[in-house]
Amino acid sequence: MPVPERSATVERVCLRDAAYDRLRGWILDGTLLPGEALRDEALAEALGMSRTPVREALARLAEEALVVTAPNRRTTVSPVTLAQAREVYPMVAALEALALTLALPRATAETLERMRAANTRLAEALRVYDTGASLESDRALHGAFIVASGNSELRATLHALECKVQRIERAFWGAADRTASLADHDELIACIELHDTPGAQGALARNWERGLAWVSPDHTPQKGATG
Repeated sequence: MPVPERSATVERVCLRDAAYDRLRGWILDGTLLPGEALRDEALAEALGMSRTPVREALARLAEEALVVTAPNRRTTVSPVTLAQAREVYPMVAALEALALTLALPRATAETLERMRAANTRLAEALRVYDTGASLESDRALHGAFIVASGNSELRATLHALECKVQRIERAFWGAADRTASLADHDELIACIELHDTPGAQGALARNWERGLAWVSPDHTPQKGATG
């Protein structure tokens, strides 16, 4: 039987997804700052599309808590707070610790090479004070062993939390010297290569403790976490 014509529906879905991807990217890279007003008419004009797919994209972003709509229907980019950092960082650290446990027997030479390359890029990005490149390189390094975990559900959960960490890092990047993370990463890579589970877990925990201390200076690291 003939296939029904549904080109209009497909086009709308594609536009909605395109609007979502672009707006999400703008929020994560800081183009759209926390608290910034989001007017669907202006966004539609900027994206070169009608307001309907933009509204649908904003609704999806609201479900992910990246935007908020007040009772007066005013939509803004959601705020970023230190309280969020104190809640999100321990969650991500715990889930990455699980991913690392699963990855240790599965990590390949390619996994380790990707981590080393990412750490090299991170060192250069930190040297030239490139926040965006630093965040991207750090995510790539952690992402390598998360992929090696082989757990798709865990990967999806961490991916959903990643945007929160990225926004927190950008908002509270500050002037902290983050080069200590390079040594944490080197130790993590070495321990993975040696299948040293306690050593790898220790390096990862210390790395996340440092991260939280950098964005939240009043955070008290756990005993031994930054040794």
